[in-house]
Order: sequence, then structure tokens, then C-alpha cells
Amino acid sequence: YVVNRDGTNLRRITSSTAIDSTPTWSPTGTQIAFTSDRTGAPQIYIVGADGLGLRQLTHESYADRPTWSPAPYNEIAYSARTGPAIFDIKVLDLASGERRQLTFGDGSNESPSYAANGRHIAFSSARGGKRQIYTIERTGRNLKQVTAIGNNQTPDWSK
Repeated sequence: YVVNRDGTNLRRITSSTAIDSTPTWSPTGTQIAFTSDRTGAPQIYIVGADGLGLRQLTHESYADRPTWSPAPYNEIAYSARTGPAIFDIKVLDLASGERRQLTFGDGSNESPSYAANGRHIAFSSARGGKRQIYTIERTGRNLKQVTAIGNNQTPDWSK
């Protein structure tokens, strides 16, 4: 569903018996990416903000938590299952269809979030035992651990 900020004009965007969750707006506000298990396993889809043009983007064993990059990049980062109980961060370039895997099975890596300039992605990882927040360039270089105390998850890089 989408609704105006003041709570008026509630509109249903997707209509499925499956679970549709974790929506993220495109930078232009014309499309929404989201996770749905309508094929039996969670996958990433996009749909127009008017509810038209539904398209499945991923065909992984399990894909979740899409996040749309800010302009000028036209990418969606997401978590994908790459092994038993292991998730890695992948990026889909919407213009070319190219997929890049940014993390490679060192702990379970989830919940990507783009920086406001689109050049970095924050995510949570259990690579050190406890779940911590890391950043990585959108190209997959320069992995850095940001937190070190407690268990930290679901980063949201405020704009």
C-alpha cells in the first residue's frame, strides 16, 4: 500500500496471496522494489507506483531486503542465500542486468543500505561471531567494520 503523508489516499499496489514486504522506492518515486514469496521462495520484484508493470528481478534460492541506490546509480542491493544459513550482499544493475556479489560467505551478510551518495553500502554481518555493521564500496572494495560492541543489525543510512 501507499498513502499520502497525512494518511489520505490509501492505495493498494500489490495484490497477491503471498507475503509482499520490505518495500523500497526508486530515486524517481515511480517504482517500488519489494520482496515476495509468490514463487515459493522470497525473491525481489519491482512494480510501478501505480501498481502496473510487475516484474521479478531475482531467481535466487532466497533473496530479501532490497534497497534502491540513489541517482546516478540505477542499482538494487539485496541479501541472497549463497549457502546453508549464509547470506551475501549482491547488487543488480537495472540498466545492464549485471549482478555483482560484494561479500563471499564470511559470516551471514544481510540488510544492505546505500549511503546518500550511492558509493557505499552498509550491512550487518555475523562474520566475527556477533552481528556487527560493516560498510563496503558499491564496487565491492574497501570493507570496513563500523561497530564492535554488542549485536547490531538492520543499518539505515539516513540521507
